[in-house]
Amino acid sequence: MTTKLTICIPSRNRGPIAFNQVQQTLPLIDSNWDILVLDNCSSTYRDEYRKIEEWSKTEPRLKYFRQSENVQFPGNLLSCFHQVNSPYIQIVGDEDFSNPPVVRDALSVLDEFPEVGIIRGSIGTIPGVQSRNLFNYPDQLLAAGAEALSGFMLTTNYVSGVIYNRKLLSERGVIDRFATGLKNNGMVAIYAHMYLDMLIASVCNVVTSKEIICYEGEEEFGPPSLQDAANNPAYSFGGRIEQFIAFRDVLRSACHSHEESDPNLILNLYLKLCDKYAFMFVRDRYLHEFRNMDVKLLLNSFKSMALAALDIAEFGHCKDLMRGEVEKRFQMAYVHL
Repeated sequence: MTTKLTICIPSRNRGPIAFNQVQQTLPLIDSNWDILVLDNCSSTYRDEYRKIEEWSKTEPRLKYFRQSENVQFPGNLLSCFHQVNSPYIQIVGDEDFSNPPVVRDALSVLDEFPEVGIIRGSIGTIPGVQSRNLFNYPDQLLAAGAEALSGFMLTTNYVSGVIYNRKLLSERGVIDRFATGLKNNGMVAIYAHMYLDMLIASVCNVVTSKEIICYEGEEEFGPPSLQDAANNPAYSFGGRIEQFIAFRDVLRSACHSHEESDPNLILNLYLKLCDKYAFMFVRDRYLHEFRNMDVKLLLNSFKSMALAALDIAEFGHCKDLMRGEVEKRFQMAYVHL
């Protein structure tokens, strides 16, 4: 039987919750769906991953793949596209749960509209579980290019639940461009799925839905400690600046990758990028305080960097206007410090 959808579960050192998700989800999926657990060379909770591996030998709808080394989240995400044969895949974090009835409807949409590259449903919560990434999308079909980029990009960081038209993305070279971009730009790799979404939206139609396509599970192993997070270069002040510049550059590339380029598109997306990183800066303030740094002074420095990053040809005709808009974005961040 040909597999139509693969539910991909990237995981590392969280074998118990990955095993629990397989237990909960496998009875709910169709006979032509698969579940693939991508074990990113885990060094702990190996017994649970071995259970999944042994189970996969007797259950044809369950697959197990173990990386030979830790390829980090971007590498494991890329493997979701390389280790399957199904035309469609859904990415689900190992602590979360797919919602198969809504997924079935989404697959019908992809069958009917083959130019759709991605379906982003809403994220729901399970009673008793504290919400961290709850997000409700409107029902909309966005055309590839300016409409999809401006209406979909930089809305949420959460990858769990997204359904990708793997066949279409392969045909349009998106997966190859994604792999090349990850290799050439390590700072984009920090939010690899955001980068992938940009590439998709630039050349494929996008569907968002108010229907809950995925439920947040309990983050049983918890977030990293404050000290670990503060010492992670990705969340440092310098790391955030490098990410901001990296995403400015990929936004420029995405805006120029379709035929009818909207001159205002890069302006609008740059301001959304400012919104995104001003929000993340406020969220990171505890890390800066932990390291005894002046948070307001850092935010002023971040704003100065965002203003300096306007010095590109695309903003030449409206630089003064953009300066004022960037100032507004960071002024809002001051309120929440």
